[in-house]
Amino acid sequence: MWKLSSCATFLKIAAVCSLLGATTTALLIFLPQTPAPDFEAQLLLHNNPLYLTKLWILFLHPQFNLIASLGLGLLLLKQRPWAIAIGSLFLTCWAYTELRQQAYLIDALNQLWRPAYLAETEEGRRHMYQTLIQGINGINDSHYFVVIYAFGMGSLLFGWSMIQEQNWGKWLGGGLIFIGLLSIASFGRYYLGAHFLNLPIDFSYRWIYPYLQPLVRIGIAVWIYERFLNIS
Repeated sequence: MWKLSSCATFLKIAAVCSLLGATTTALLIFLPQTPAPDFEAQLLLHNNPLYLTKLWILFLHPQFNLIASLGLGLLLLKQRPWAIAIGSLFLTCWAYTELRQQAYLIDALNQLWRPAYLAETEEGRRHMYQTLIQGINGINDSHYFVVIYAFGMGSLLFGWSMIQEQNWGKWLGGGLIFIGLLSIASFGRYYLGAHFLNLPIDFSYRWIYPYLQPLVRIGIAVWIYERFLNIS
């Protein structure tokens, strides 16, 4: 019979990944933005260390948090299997889509198209690269469409599963539910025209989310490790 004790190594990895996920979350929130107000300034971003570093952090970020979520799901699976199964599907979709999104930005946009535009002398080919560069906005936004929806749904289902715990983990569940609702609300205002949500969403992203998200990730790491100690 399958036992949690057989997954002890994975649970330790998941706890470490949750701490790394908290770190990448904080870096993405608090590192300064790179100003690029016009097309000419944006072309030079492919040589900007801060901008490229954030793209690589964004590439690693979903990997850490997905592994952490799978570890969390493993501990909750027996009590709430349907919610964890569906939530894991959504979070896997989120992580894969965000990986694809950052791969486009790191490789296609900043290693190919922007340098090629700057190096090209023939006007027709420059126009072709300009079209590709400007078209990346649509590709990026289409990925974001999936990212915030799948992340929101996965967070809601994991939060609903965890809020039913009897220990302090239920507070982490409440935090995940808030994060999930915020993501779904953002999806609603961006893609469904629910602009009446702008005020609470903007307030939450400015004053609550930047601190809540890393703290929840740290809390999940501690909770997984506590459960690991209890079963090992």
